[in-house]
Amino acid sequence: MKNKTLNIIVCVIVAVFVFTGGLWTGIRFDYLKECLNDLHNNVIQRSFSRRTSGSISEDIDSIPEDIINEPDIEPVAEAMNLIFSNSLKVKSDKELVEAAIRGMISVLDDNYAEYFTAEEYQKIMESYSGTASGIGVVVTLDEEGRVVVVRVLEGAPASETDIKEGDIIIGVDGTDITDMDLEKVVAMIKGKEGTSVNIKIYRPATGETFKITVIRAKFDIPNLVSDIFEEDVGYVWYYDFQIGGVNQLDREIKKLINNGARGLILDLRNNPGGAWDDAIEVSDLFLNEGKIVSVKGRSNNKERTDEYIASEGKYTGIPLVVLINEFSASASELVAGALKDNNRAILVGEKSFGKGVVQALYELSDSSGIKFTTAKYFLPSGISIDGIGITPDIIVEQKPDDKEDLQLNKAIEEIKTLINSAE
Repeated sequence: MKNKTLNIIVCVIVAVFVFTGGLWTGIRFDYLKECLNDLHNNVIQRSFSRRTSGSISEDIDSIPEDIINEPDIEPVAEAMNLIFSNSLKVKSDKELVEAAIRGMISVLDDNYAEYFTAEEYQKIMESYSGTASGIGVVVTLDEEGRVVVVRVLEGAPASETDIKEGDIIIGVDGTDITDMDLEKVVAMIKGKEGTSVNIKIYRPATGETFKITVIRAKFDIPNLVSDIFEEDVGYVWYYDFQIGGVNQLDREIKKLINNGARGLILDLRNNPGGAWDDAIEVSDLFLNEGKIVSVKGRSNNKERTDEYIASEGKYTGIPLVVLINEFSASASELVAGALKDNNRAILVGEKSFGKGVVQALYELSDSSGIKFTTAKYFLPSGISIDGIGITPDIIVEQKPDDKEDLQLNKAIEEIKTLINSAE
């Protein structure tokens, strides 16, 4: 059987320095270009107007009526004005607005809520486009919350340095990144093509700590690798859902079939998720009909439910096995669950992570951004996997010190059985 053809480190959650979004469920991209800025300006204008002339600006018509009738919002503008004008420690209007936004995010009790500066937000969106400027390393958070290098991308700047798989990143440009959000670390390491970044590394294998300077470069973000096993088993490790990623997957499956593949293994292990639309479209490649997923949440101050129904897929007849493990999360769970519930694929591996909520990523008027949970998704069977995960049809435990990829071996065995049954 196959040895570990991909040097996968088990027990990781993959994110790429060119940014994949960590454990986001698949991101629904919306743009709130004016709302927050208008609200801020209008509230300040209303506050000043009442103190000077007793009148309210007509511009307040652009604020929702329920907010206009809520007097508690005025203290926000008053506090900003008082602090800006009188605080011994001087802060700019921009800093105060940012602090107010972070404060709103903090009260949501939402582990996935985050505020991004304009620079960070731009890097996130760039990464979802499939290209980015960075160093080209796949990283993860280990059980101790440390940023660990999982893979160095071939041809990327990091591949020309001494950075190795298993290295732990402990500092970026002189900043200690201990306990820092992975998304923030990713944004710090990314940057303009041709600029340099200083990475401080701890290497557990030798116990040494050292620094490496890497010159950033622009490159395509890979989201899959493929192979053919035993002459007729197509294999795709799909490790990142990104905008348009399904097109790469479509092309790769065509190549595999043209090269003799009669069955397919879709490997979603250690896949943390990514773009929502890509997860829907990947599922739809293999389904002719049926529900892919339903989403229940809030939008524009209203409760709403959306259902995503499969259309005619391209690869509905090819035998299919999907690999998952405990770090297959969010969008990858959506795909695995949709294919399992529609009896389209056999799932092999270990129970998935269990993230069944959806975050929306909004761009604000100053080009910064906010992310927070807006909905929960439900598999075709009607269940929510949030906090539960998906149990595969065939459970195969994989330990870090196993010399062979036992899960992949079992997947090959199962797909061969399906291929023979289809003859």
